[in-house]
Amino acid sequence: MPQQQRHPAVDAALGRRRSRLGTVWTAGLLSLPFVGLALSAAAGLHPGVPLVVTGPAALAGFVLITEMPTGRDRGQTSGSLLTARTVTGLRTVDLAQIRRVRLLTSFSRGGVSDRVVLIRDNDGVLLGLRVRTDVRRVRRALEQSVRRDVPPRVSGAAAAHLGMAPGGTARHTVLSWLVTVLGICCYLSAVAVFARAV
Repeated sequence: MPQQQRHPAVDAALGRRRSRLGTVWTAGLLSLPFVGLALSAAAGLHPGVPLVVTGPAALAGFVLITEMPTGRDRGQTSGSLLTARTVTGLRTVDLAQIRRVRLLTSFSRGGVSDRVVLIRDNDGVLLGLRVRTDVRRVRRALEQSVRRDVPPRVSGAAAAHLGMAPGGTARHTVLSWLVTVLGICCYLSAVAVFARAV
């Protein structure tokens, strides 16, 4: 079995730029149907033409909402630093300086398809972790951080997923599903309204 390639730690400023780049890419893909409709109206084309081309891009944008910040493989540690490769490149977070932890849940036709632990450190770098080894590292780091003057903000769902709080993630799962469905419906409605307007 080939040995996993070592990842060098990444400067926090570069990590923040890669976080912002992921947001820009996602927003750009989601805005393409509106841009395409505006251009088709200016060119006198039927609104269905740009939607055929830009629709798949918008679908990719929805998928990338969870994929952009998430590590593609198991992260590698050096002291308290954890480095993982994301879609926009390597990012390094400092597990000794975690500022916030949230849980991100995505769905497929069969139900819950993925749960990602999103952590942001004091340098503002965002990284999503789904590999169990990395999730255990986050839990250990949080358990050690209780002695800090300002402990990290950990959502109830993230604490439950990490096994650090009683209860489960049922409420979070239902709310995430509702937000996902309502978000997609509102987005499609906005595209339809804009298509009729142009």
